[in-house]
Amino acid sequence: MTGSTHYSPVHTMRTTALREIELLIRMKSIWATVILLLVGIVGFSAFLGWQANKAEDDLRSPLAVVGAPAEAFAGTSFEPREAQSRQEAEDLVLSGEVKAAVVATPQGFEVLASGEPPLSTVSQVQTIATGLAQAEALGQLGVSPEDYAASLPPAEVTANDVSAESTPDADPADGARMGTAIATVFISIFTVFIFAANVGSRVTVEKSSRVIELILSAVRPLDFLAGKIVGNVLFGLAATVFIVGVGAASFALAGLTESITISWGILPLMAVGWLLSMLFFSTLYAAAGAIVQRTEDLQSTQGPILILMMAAMYVPLFGIDSTDATWMQVASWIPPVSFFTAPLTYAAGDFSMAQLVSSLALGLVATVAAMWVAAKIYRNSVLNNGSKMTWAQALKAS
Repeated sequence: MTGSTHYSPVHTMRTTALREIELLIRMKSIWATVILLLVGIVGFSAFLGWQANKAEDDLRSPLAVVGAPAEAFAGTSFEPREAQSRQEAEDLVLSGEVKAAVVATPQGFEVLASGEPPLSTVSQVQTIATGLAQAEALGQLGVSPEDYAASLPPAEVTANDVSAESTPDADPADGARMGTAIATVFISIFTVFIFAANVGSRVTVEKSSRVIELILSAVRPLDFLAGKIVGNVLFGLAATVFIVGVGAASFALAGLTESITISWGILPLMAVGWLLSMLFFSTLYAAAGAIVQRTEDLQSTQGPILILMMAAMYVPLFGIDSTDATWMQVASWIPPVSFFTAPLTYAAGDFSMAQLVSSLALGLVATVAAMWVAAKIYRNSVLNNGSKMTWAQALKAS
């Protein structure tokens, strides 16, 4: 009992947290949503891997060659295949085994294709023909291609953007950090929305079934609420880590680790933003669930929370390419939007570590304030079975 000398708040919170985790493990709707996300991540990874492999294959197009040295096509986008005659080359083209064919003629080269030969293919073959003709002419003059190349003066052409001369070259680590942050923001927003909202529905179910009256006859309301939130946060964190791990593994299995680098160093910073957002929204949803009498009425009290949730979701998503803009800089300081925006702005290099720490510290203050308000509302309204209360009435009730 709450008045017993043997009552332990820690025991209450631990028992409640374990009970919440057990219930979440058995919730089919939670697992169905998580599985859908995992299927999407794995499918997206497989698609990217297929596109990457397809692009690599397309770099070397099969090309039938008749009467020309295969080494002349080294370093090009062609994979030469020797054919014995023009007819054989035509057959290979028509059967689709090669995309084009090159046949040596007294006048140079003839390009064969099913339809109009691609301009890029004709251009490359023209370059090869010119090089072979030049090498033959030099041989007749008694000059080796190596001596001719050595005698040529420098003729390199470079392109420079004078408006960006002072801009340093992009660091690959910056791109990896930004890419990892963006992917983590998407996953974090998804999991926070699922598990934070679940707290509110669980509170309403307990209240409408009158189970909460029996529970609070033995434990303190705030200890019970704290355990409920801790359980959801721990399960949500484990699920988020699992989803990120599956995403990283699927990228590796798809062969994308060479082209897409994961910046593991940014993940702890993203985890801090996730934790603050989870605590912030979980407590508010718990308060919303305590105000209403039935699950059907829960939607009507979630309006203010949904507005904050939408802002926290869409501001960083729309600002991915504008982290240096004034509105993104301001948003990186305003909780709860800053929970995801500040780490994203830091990953892009438009926020210093000191600014990020200060922003997260401000977010912590806002989270503690939200928890205080939610705890007061929960304590004042969770046992109310009369008329529906507003947020203001629940906050003022005693």
